[in-house]
Amino acid sequence: MASDAAWLISLPGSPGSLKLQLQPVEGRGLLLGRAKDCDLRLPAEIEEVSRHHARFLNQSCQWSVVDLGSRWGTQVNGVKIPPNCPLPIASGDQINIHPWSFRFTIGSDSLSTTTTVNDTGGTIICNSSIQSGLTLKQDMLNMLLEGSKAIGAAENLKSLAATLASIACRAGGFDAAAVVRTVDAEGGIEVLALEIAPPNPPMPMRFSRTLLNAASNGDVTEYSAGGDANASETIIQSNVASAICVALLVGSAVHSYLYVQAANASHPHAASFCQTLARLGGLAIANLQRIEIERSVARMRAELSIASAAQRFLLPKTPISAGPFICHGKSIAGDGYLGGDFFDIQILPCGRLAVSLGDVSGHGAPASILMAVAQGFLRAALADHGDLARAAAGLNQFTADHSHRAQYMTLWLGILNPIDMTLTYINAGHGHAYLIKPNDEWKVLDENGELPIGLGSDTLYVPTTLPLAQHERLLIISDGIMDQPNSEIGPGDMKVRFGFEGVRAALGRSQADGVIDHLFNAVRQFAASTDLVDDLTALLVEWP
Repeated sequence: MASDAAWLISLPGSPGSLKLQLQPVEGRGLLLGRAKDCDLRLPAEIEEVSRHHARFLNQSCQWSVVDLGSRWGTQVNGVKIPPNCPLPIASGDQINIHPWSFRFTIGSDSLSTTTTVNDTGGTIICNSSIQSGLTLKQDMLNMLLEGSKAIGAAENLKSLAATLASIACRAGGFDAAAVVRTVDAEGGIEVLALEIAPPNPPMPMRFSRTLLNAASNGDVTEYSAGGDANASETIIQSNVASAICVALLVGSAVHSYLYVQAANASHPHAASFCQTLARLGGLAIANLQRIEIERSVARMRAELSIASAAQRFLLPKTPISAGPFICHGKSIAGDGYLGGDFFDIQILPCGRLAVSLGDVSGHGAPASILMAVAQGFLRAALADHGDLARAAAGLNQFTADHSHRAQYMTLWLGILNPIDMTLTYINAGHGHAYLIKPNDEWKVLDENGELPIGLGSDTLYVPTTLPLAQHERLLIISDGIMDQPNSEIGPGDMKVRFGFEGVRAALGRSQADGVIDHLFNAVRQFAASTDLVDDLTALLVEWP
């Protein structure tokens, strides 16, 4: 269910033990990073994690992760994902944000897990690499060569894990072999595949937590019974004399482990064999993950591109001339695809010109759908009766009745009348509208400000009317322009934002043509990044 919380659970090898809850937040998602304003905050002293590193989204019962152009990147199942492109994730996926490794799980999902044995008895031997002088037995080498074809042909992780476990039992002389992956830092593991070598009867494997933790550093680790017999009692009672564990690496990240055990002492070549088999398995997993992520990213980008094109189709093509008025408008999505902002320009009877700019809460598909509905509703209402108060009240009632996601929008809606040269407007919680006089005096058009659309079904919206003088300009912008930060840190450890002064300076330096493009370019230059915190939308009306 969409209401289920998800979790990021740190894995062995991470700087510490963390369990971060991802409670779904409609629209904006959850921001992860080192900054104080992050919903999911990692320790500030770990500089490999960016201040705003990634965002986790939950839309239509599907979780996804977006890397925000972080310096060190974000990996899903060992594969680095492209920045600013949502990637669907599922329960059990591993998320690497260097140096942290997390297992992603959804609250209502139950992984098939078991618990490792907290043994401290036997002898643990760790080898970062096997001595090159120790060669494999010919039969082991032949089995690896033969098995490499089956490993390369595996179509998914389950079949690959089963292939690795089978090869380990047949060629390595082990009584049992498994491929497992950790699900937390407390010893919980998920068994991906288990193979019992015939003629041994089926029996549950006992997994040494000490061995797994040692292997998480990338070492080949071996266990042999001995030392404090009481501490090793659980392993000894399972008739395990030796065990080997080696990590399956995807790049530098631990994906899972090859774990083998036997009732007798291991063969001198066993560790070398397991290391080679694990390397083949890691390469195969990397290839499977790369293919799957490339397919997911391609599907996501194709779907978003189609939706983005449809959304742009709904916005008016400017410039538009109506009587003495010339209108320019533009909107770009903060994520490059779907936006929650809209602007509209509509010519009404008697030459009146209706202009509007709305900013829906949140991002992505839910915000874009409400944006399209609101734009269509306003256009139909104004064409029907041309009354600002009725149009705003009707949209407010409709949004409050139909939005089950607690969404809302700020809206600025106005009508310019060329007959008496007046402007009548309603400010529904927006406020970023300005009347710019020829002497560069800026008047904020926020009188009679009411609640945003959708927050209260019985809100009354009272219009304000004022006269228009020659050579004035009307500018309406979204808060994404005002709120865009850069990398500078200001008072109170807060980032410096573009703000009103940035808008005013950008318009003061612009030419008569391309004012909005100049404003948007100024915002991008200020951000010094392709990562925009919100959508950018602006509407400019000029008259002689």
